[in-house]
Amino acid sequence: MRVIAIAWDAPEQEAVITALTAVAPRLEVTAPGLCIVPAQGPTRFYGSEAAACTQLRNAVVSLVDVQVGVADSRFAAALAAQRNRCVAPGKTREFLSRFPVSVLDPLMDDKSEFSDLLQRLGLHTLGAFAELPVDAVMARFGRHVAHAHRLARGEQPTPLILHVLADPPTLTTELDPPAERVDIAAFAGRALAADFIEHLTKRGLACTRLRIDAETEHGEELTRLWRAITVFDAETIVERLRWQLDGWLSDASPTRPTSGITLLRLHADEVAGSGDLQLGLWGEMSAVDRRAARGLDRIRGLLGPDSVLTALVRGGRSPAEQVQFVPWGEPTPPPNKSDSSPWPGCLPSPAPALVYPTPLPAVVTGPSGTPVHCSGRGLLDSPIATLRICQGPTNTVDTWAGPWLSDERWWDRRAHRRRARFQLVTTDHAAYLCVVEQGEWWIEATYD
Repeated sequence: MRVIAIAWDAPEQEAVITALTAVAPRLEVTAPGLCIVPAQGPTRFYGSEAAACTQLRNAVVSLVDVQVGVADSRFAAALAAQRNRCVAPGKTREFLSRFPVSVLDPLMDDKSEFSDLLQRLGLHTLGAFAELPVDAVMARFGRHVAHAHRLARGEQPTPLILHVLADPPTLTTELDPPAERVDIAAFAGRALAADFIEHLTKRGLACTRLRIDAETEHGEELTRLWRAITVFDAETIVERLRWQLDGWLSDASPTRPTSGITLLRLHADEVAGSGDLQLGLWGEMSAVDRRAARGLDRIRGLLGPDSVLTALVRGGRSPAEQVQFVPWGEPTPPPNKSDSSPWPGCLPSPAPALVYPTPLPAVVTGPSGTPVHCSGRGLLDSPIATLRICQGPTNTVDTWAGPWLSDERWWDRRAHRRRARFQLVTTDHAAYLCVVEQGEWWIEATYD
């Protein structure tokens, strides 16, 4: 099955989804900023996959820039969207082969140990992972990793054994009086979600794709399809309900209803047998971890993908250069060879506890009270005696170490930077990392 993925990097959700459903009504909201559309319908209607992608882009051109990708599976289409690429039929495995195995981490319960394990086994890319025999993967890791192995081979993911029921589970609740606010509707939705999950559990089912319908007193309707990473629980349903209603009831929404919400409906659009569910490779997430993940997803949904970041330790000379921020939930970029290589001018351990986003101005003086100057070779014209930060009190320096010199991009006159770093400890037992650049002293970080 060919799949179209639409991704965007902006806080707008409801307006974008509303515009996209005008082109492709059968749209799944996989995560904030990512939607999946079966390609068959739009392709047949607009004539080709390229034409369908163009229509999807044009539908939201006035709202946000979107990236669109097409491939033979949801997983591959989402990666293709990162590159605005249409992968030819039958070429999905070749397309995936060069991606690092870390792109599978968001699908695993432990988002770091899985790819670390594969890399320790010498499997650094999806292509290398896909070459493993299917039976060997199943025997060594179990079904959950076997599913990831299928993804790496470019197959359409089937994480669970899906069932098509003659009477799909559907539960409805009526709100009287009508709810004008999201929190009131969500309160009613919480009880509905609990009953919905209980109803599924009694039938030995779990929901993997959920349809949420909301209707108002004046007959206005809003329907969304939501896909779970694994399966829906009550808390996840309430979370998706809030996301859906937040944009609809917002004052800035162009489709804001003219009356309060009177009906909520949950429909299990896709289910799986609960006996088919498998524990993750490293066990299930704890309840605390799940709550934290939902909270981070909530913030990301409201404020945009770049509102929640994960800090990674990378190579660099200064403490600030050794940290790379990646949007939470996104695949971790593979480390570069330079991350583990020695960096000339790099500071020794331990690392400072607090790194200032903007260095603080400082005045460093010698025993005579005159400012200390540092030459291009890191030589000081007098010993360091006192330190004053941001017009604050003057502190006596008890001991100091350095310099650590860096001469960066010397071949580019505009980008050339020559710096010297010193560690200073004052008599009140405070430790600072100072940097001297163009004759000026700055406090770059502090130590515990």
